[in-house]
Amino acid sequence: MDQSEALKLVRQLLRAKDDDELMKLVSLYLPLVDGTYFSIATAATQQLEREGKPAAAEALRELTNRMLRMKTLI
Repeated sequence: MDQSEALKLVRQLLRAKDDDELMKLVSLYLPLVDGTYFSIATAATQQLEREGKPAAAEALRELTNRMLRMKTLI
């Protein structure tokens, strides 16, 4: 996964309309997720915090941590 793909995935995850859509995206992309995704997701979380969007930042952080746990179980 390159940086643009990782950023696109972060945006898709943040725009998911509900948990069902979110989990479908996670299931679809989890095999492709790598260190690039995690570094982009971390940077996006920090940017959301700087923009004064703590709820979005926390949601992305929790999702990224969940994805990391799922990834290590594969």
